[in-house]
Amino acid sequence: MSPSHAFPAPTPSRSAPSGTAAVVATRIDAALAQRTWSLAPTDRPRRCHVFLISAGRALYRETSGTDHDLAGPALLWLPASAHGEVRLAAGGSGLNAAIAEDLVWRSIGGSPVGSGLRPLLDQAAIAPAERIAAQLPELSALILALVRESRDPQPGGSAMVELYVGLVLLHLWRAAGLAAATGLRGTGATTLQRFRQLVELHYRENLRIDEFAGMLGVTRAHLHDACLRATGRTPLALMHDRLLEEARLRLEQTDLPVEQIAYGLGFRDAAYFNRFFKRLTGTTPGAYRTGLSRSVRADAPSSFAAWP
Repeated sequence: MSPSHAFPAPTPSRSAPSGTAAVVATRIDAALAQRTWSLAPTDRPRRCHVFLISAGRALYRETSGTDHDLAGPALLWLPASAHGEVRLAAGGSGLNAAIAEDLVWRSIGGSPVGSGLRPLLDQAAIAPAERIAAQLPELSALILALVRESRDPQPGGSAMVELYVGLVLLHLWRAAGLAAATGLRGTGATTLQRFRQLVELHYRENLRIDEFAGMLGVTRAHLHDACLRATGRTPLALMHDRLLEEARLRLEQTDLPVEQIAYGLGFRDAAYFNRFFKRLTGTTPGAYRTGLSRSVRADAPSSFAAWP
């Protein structure tokens, strides 16, 4: 990302949307004056932002003073932690969507490439013209669909919005080069690292340990020894850890019924999900959600930094 070209002094800025809608999406038509959007991690509700610059020049300026130039067509993704300004030069046009962070969590949690998409919760990403030109019509259609749903909600709209957001994230994942960075074929990866990558991709599918070992090209005994030696936990325990972490996140950050969370995590029977959760935590999913407090959230395991 190169240093910015000189931009005129900022016009009065637009702050992040303050409504409670899961998505606030708008079309940005060409105008005679520069437009500015101010973003801060203290905005509530916490929102991620996507800007599709169809034409013209734009600039993302971090509060640290670092500038990132964009020349349309380009796609800019900013996590809820972003702090800075987005400026669109006079004559520029495009689309913008402000997406509730918990909706982004759900879209990523339900994606088969969730491990690759997770970095988008914490980092900005830019897909330049040469990476998105061919996909521009499809990207425009997806964000226009978000504009339509945000203005005129229809039955089943929340499911549609989650689907659209997931597709936008997948396009970004490809175009910003994140796909190459999260592939499974890295050289020198240990059995444990590759196992964790596979668990991240398949933890909702109820695969057997033998199936994971087969995908890794090792024996079940070798996989068991590798996990036990490095972590002190069996492959099955590591799989359950990951499944439990996702269950906690969905209970904490969404209003989905427990039964729907169970099905989304691959449990065919909500009662079995209840037993699984209680066996590992000592409480049922419903009781866990009811008893959530700030201290519980602070104490609950939430870091999977060692995972890919």
